[in-house]
Amino acid sequence: MKKTLLSTACLFALGLGLVMSLASPTAAQENKKKSPSDRTVRVIMGWAFVAVPESVKRGGKVVKLNRENPKDFYVPLEDARRIIRVSARSANANLCGMNKLEARNFLKLMSNEKALNKWTPNQITFIHQLHIATSLVMTGSGQAGEDVKKKDDAKNDARHKYKCSDEERERIRASIESYIKTSEKTQ
Repeated sequence: MKKTLLSTACLFALGLGLVMSLASPTAAQENKKKSPSDRTVRVIMGWAFVAVPESVKRGGKVVKLNRENPKDFYVPLEDARRIIRVSARSANANLCGMNKLEARNFLKLMSNEKALNKWTPNQITFIHQLHIATSLVMTGSGQAGEDVKKKDDAKNDARHKYKCSDEERERIRASIESYIKTSEKTQ
């Protein structure tokens, strides 16, 4: 029970810190290069690596992944930070029930990363998991131990606890639309 409570408290604290660092306009302007912090990025990367599946489907075939060496999956810290920032937009859209916009942001992220032609297939899998881990942290959906049983309880769903204002929805929409539009120009 103590371990579960501690895990939940750590997830909440990390998520709250990430939300505050990415949501505050002044903090975003002042610390854009280092937000989220190196430590936060490394922790989320660790969770993303743990979530990498044992096998994936590539080209219609099931491929078993060798997860013995995390370096085969990890991306550089600055790239991970950039990916986490984009993923935070998806999490914000998720919290506000903007599911189509969340999906568009995710698909554009994955499309952009593949278009860079610098990632291995394992790193692309990791980037996908990094997006998921970021969303779980920010929405408070990352649960461990006994809390997993509460996962399907609608009262405990972050989207039901969090109410978005119209201004907030518009800010999220504008941010994602800008990212998508900017990404289309650079490709």
